[in-house]
Amino acid sequence: MSPRISRSQRLMVVIAISSAFFVSEISVGFYTHSLALVADAFHYLSDLVSFVVAFLALRVSEADDSPKALSFGWQRAQLLGAFFNGVLLLGLGISVFLQSIERFISIERVENPKVMFIMGSIGLGLNLISATFLHAQPAAHAHDLGMMGVLVHVLGDAANNLGVMAAALVIWLTHYEGRYYADPGTTMGISVMIILSSFPLMRRAGRILLQSAPDGVDAEDVKHDLEKIPGVLSVHELHIWQLNQQKTLASVHVMVSDSSVPAFLRLTKTINECFHAYGIHSTTIQPEVVHPGAISSLETEGLEKCQVVCGAMCAGLTCCG
Repeated sequence: MSPRISRSQRLMVVIAISSAFFVSEISVGFYTHSLALVADAFHYLSDLVSFVVAFLALRVSEADDSPKALSFGWQRAQLLGAFFNGVLLLGLGISVFLQSIERFISIERVENPKVMFIMGSIGLGLNLISATFLHAQPAAHAHDLGMMGVLVHVLGDAANNLGVMAAALVIWLTHYEGRYYADPGTTMGISVMIILSSFPLMRRAGRILLQSAPDGVDAEDVKHDLEKIPGVLSVHELHIWQLNQQKTLASVHVMVSDSSVPAFLRLTKTINECFHAYGIHSTTIQPEVVHPGAISSLETEGLEKCQVVCGAMCAGLTCCG
């Protein structure tokens, strides 16, 4: 059986490959005056930063100890790194797009397109190796947003290399004066692809950071099922959110008429089973006891309001304020 390579080790290999190629490509880009090569090299530089961020986020998330102020530990470190990578991609794409417009206005001859083509070919090969290396990971980590961010960077680089090679062939094999527009044209296409690739990453990581409910879980459906449980009078202040890609949490206020502890413990077991059916395995349940004789006197709106009175000073600071 071949030894299993950890995610940290995969990232270290990709960082080493990207570092070596960045130095080579930026040098050749300035030598040949190719904006496409320079843009691709700076894309590599942003990739290096993002790879290092993803690597550090991964190492931090795997750490056993964390500051006392972080009650959930480093469980969102990789999500933060993935969101940072998305923002970095967006900024880079806009910057390269503006550079390509400037080059369209003031066209510059590309020297030695053959070297430009060779450099693009080497980059394509290295990126395909890196992508294969990153993709060959255990199924448990197949949808890791941190690793997904790195993979998006690498695949974007591979597409960029194809564009560089196409521009180099146009400049190399054709002889009309407008052939040099292939370089900024390719750069503009690269920048648009970079911008478009940043949005899904930012959206998915951002939604979790904003504590949204996971896809496929509707709070109204959960509330409806909870209120069908015998002994539950009403449910309010139901909050469902993702801590990370694997863990979903929930908190809820449950109005009951039986104030005995054993009865509430039995009810809690049933409530948790309902949450488990939705993939929610960590819950906080706040009981609110209503005297049986007062149930009939409460209007429907009253059953939706908190029965635990906080006071005027803190009412606006509670989740149900």
